[in-house]
Amino acid sequence: MTEENQKNPLAAMTGQKFLYQQPEVLTLEDHGSLGITPNERPFDFVKDERAIPLTMVEISSAQRHYPIIFSNLEDPVPMAVLGLPGGGNVFIDEQGQWDPLCYVPSYLRCYPFALASQGNGSRALVLDRAGPTVTEEARFPFFVDSQPSAEVKAIMQFVGEYEEERKRTAEFSRLLVKHKVLDKMQANYNVEGSNEQQVLAHYVGINLQKLNALDPEVVLELHSNGWLAPMYLMHYSMQCWRPLRLRADARNA
Repeated sequence: MTEENQKNPLAAMTGQKFLYQQPEVLTLEDHGSLGITPNERPFDFVKDERAIPLTMVEISSAQRHYPIIFSNLEDPVPMAVLGLPGGGNVFIDEQGQWDPLCYVPSYLRCYPFALASQGNGSRALVLDRAGPTVTEEARFPFFVDSQPSAEVKAIMQFVGEYEEERKRTAEFSRLLVKHKVLDKMQANYNVEGSNEQQVLAHYVGINLQKLNALDPEVVLELHSNGWLAPMYLMHYSMQCWRPLRLRADARNA
């Protein structure tokens, strides 16, 4: 992940929600005739994305399939790496389907919905009006008899739970910055048939030496509050760089 956007694939999240092209607060007046019609190619909209945000609670599942890195050093967001520089998402097949053996990040399962805070402290359900599954005469309407449909109520609960996890993840990231355990790093691989190493990607990750050098009281506090385990799981996820490269090589063969 080189160059400016590759160092921070989530740069678009600043001032605008990542992937959401036309976010609008869902209302009966503006969206009463709309709903969701499932797409036969549900993940085409992220086929070119190389990284997707994760919440802390997802790390244990995602670390089995993806290298998990951070967006940057200053305001880090955990991300699952889905592809390498110069390529796209290698977990989506030619039919626009996600590999059924691999974890699908909650961020994508929320889309095209999200929660937004309003000035009075309440939260509103936001819709990406440009989402490919948002249609007229939909299979799952947003409103039935002028009331939110059962599907909308269910997604509100899901995105609400996601938002709470996102807040906890932001606290997790602030702790990493506070204790200065993040570093600029690189993933290398051996060129087949030689001892030569090539750089696979540059990224921001947890420096295990810095983590292990923390004061024991700090480590105990991190462990007691549930912060320590995901840190080590992120470190273990670095083993996924090789399978990711092999996927990318097979895609380009």
